[in-house]
Amino acid sequence: AVVSTQSTGDLSKPSLFSISSPSDFGLGKSVDHIRSASVSIYIDDPILRYSITLSRISQAFQLLFDNAYLLSSLGLIRFQSDKVQAFTNKFWLYADLLNLIRACYEIQREVQHQRERQRSNLKNYEHSNYETCRAVVRRRPDLFVDLIKNLADVWLPLNALQITQHSPGLVGLCGTISSLLGALTVWDRSLKLGTL
Repeated sequence: AVVSTQSTGDLSKPSLFSISSPSDFGLGKSVDHIRSASVSIYIDDPILRYSITLSRISQAFQLLFDNAYLLSSLGLIRFQSDKVQAFTNKFWLYADLLNLIRACYEIQREVQHQRERQRSNLKNYEHSNYETCRAVVRRRPDLFVDLIKNLADVWLPLNALQITQHSPGLVGLCGTISSLLGALTVWDRSLKLGTL
């Protein structure tokens, strides 16, 4: 996600707009996330069910508050901008943390499956952890792209909420990494984590 700064140029207080693509601008995207959540709630695996569903709900509310702030800034409605901004950043943080939980859980499952496959082949039984992880990265690069993207992205709402205090340079670097990886998944759809 890209963080735009306040007009004062104070990078320690990113604005609430965390738009990663033009399609994020609109109530339609919030509705899409809610619809997706109504589907993911039926996933059999409980960890995936709750992490994906709650992440989508969080993203829906994040975008909803983004739009509320936009309407307020245009003078169409009146809100307390600080509270709206705080809510937006909180839901942004919730979504990132839930995405990290999902990615870590799926990586752990893939590593287990890889080790089981190696044990089933006696010739390949003696595999190091490095070789196991390398095999998982080759088979599921989308998981690791998503993990790195969310690891970079999570520091932005943390800093905006003043839970952490990082330099503007580091915040900008994290935002750039997150945005570049987001663009990479658009360019190569095989690197985008599936929705199940």
